[in-house]
Amino acid sequence: MRSPRPRDVPGYADAVTAGLTPARPSRPPSILPGMTAQQAMVRCLVLEVATVFVPVIVGLVTDMRPIGLLLGAGAAGVVAVLFAIGRFRRILLAELAAGYVTTTFHQGMFWFVDRPGARWGNDVVGWVWDGVWVLTSAGTVVSAPDPDVEPPGMYPSPNRPGQLELWTGTQWIGVYADPQGPPGSF
Repeated sequence: MRSPRPRDVPGYADAVTAGLTPARPSRPPSILPGMTAQQAMVRCLVLEVATVFVPVIVGLVTDMRPIGLLLGAGAAGVVAVLFAIGRFRRILLAELAAGYVTTTFHQGMFWFVDRPGARWGNDVVGWVWDGVWVLTSAGTVVSAPDPDVEPPGMYPSPNRPGQLELWTGTQWIGVYADPQGPPGSF
């Protein structure tokens, strides 16, 4: 069974009027201040690599004697990666709410929820960027949105009435937010 598009979910028009859905600018939007989603994703990848290699290097340098140091380095790396992923999620959703994105990927699950999508297979979340401005971190246009396609972002949920749910451009993934709650309250 195919998921309903955001515009087919009850409450969609009211959510658009209330400004709860992603912006649909007719011109390329300005980049938000601070780190972009592209920069945040690169930092996540660097931290992931460091989380693997730092304990190995510490182990080689110390001849693997202080096991607590190795475990501590690994645990610190995992915590740093989790914080970096959280920052990436917040920045990505802020960009989508503003009507653009600075990073594109085709598959990825950054919310640690089990919501397999029929189009992409078990436990794989597919993302489609056709409905949103794709910009570089400097604000240069990579591609313009298709006005007939809803961009990824938060919309009224078809699964939990009264809540917003994350739409990836092709599927709902079970990440919810209270429309009355503070931004990023999911």
